[in-house]
Amino acid sequence: DMVQAVLGEKAATEMKKIPLSNNTVRRRIADMSSNIEEQLCLKLQKCTYFALQVDESTDIANLAQLLVFVRFDFHKEVIEEFLFCKPLKSNTTAEVIFNTINEYLIKIGIPWSKCIGLCTDGAKAMSGKLTGLAARVKEVAPECRSTHCVIHREALAAKGMPESLTSVLTDAVKVINFIKARALNSRLFSLICEDMGGKFKTLLLHTEVRWLSRGKIFTRLFELRSEVLMLLTEKNSDMKNLFCNEEWLSR
Repeated sequence: DMVQAVLGEKAATEMKKIPLSNNTVRRRIADMSSNIEEQLCLKLQKCTYFALQVDESTDIANLAQLLVFVRFDFHKEVIEEFLFCKPLKSNTTAEVIFNTINEYLIKIGIPWSKCIGLCTDGAKAMSGKLTGLAARVKEVAPECRSTHCVIHREALAAKGMPESLTSVLTDAVKVINFIKARALNSRLFSLICEDMGGKFKTLLLHTEVRWLSRGKIFTRLFELRSEVLMLLTEKNSDMKNLFCNEEWLSR
């Protein structure tokens, strides 16, 4: 896409003919990942305060993964970013989780004194008053306030939604997946958004619990409803009728 934008369609076609080995692709991904991480660390080093959101989850290989997100101030703007994901090879106690986070912050040169917020779920290892992660963090960051992640509660509450609203969520996810899961549709949608002067060029994928909530995917989908309708019409998809239904949109 970048070659096509800069050099044109002919150059992009020639680039596609160049075979890339798995190792080449892996190195490029690693280079981009390192660069993004480096930029984030530089911003964190310059910020005044930051807050962490921590969650431990088990992947399909039954290996515990520690996911950490960060929110911080930078140039009078609040930024939210994914900080790191590391496997917990032994156990998932508060001490192991704290040491994993502490080692990473030391590596990138971020002091705990800047941490003013910690968001976790209700697990004992996370929110225990005496030996939980929140208690361990407060030992090194006395000004830090711990909160319970409300997204887990939202996910539970949403399971009891009436059928009229559940169907709207199901339809919305189908529309988003139709665009996001197909590379061609995704590229065409970005071009449509650019041509129509849309505020955004992409939709957000639906997640059950993670950092993105249902509210955010609905907001983005509604803001880009005209662009979505145009793409669905071009693709002759029956889902275009949803965006002509005022009752469905109002829900």
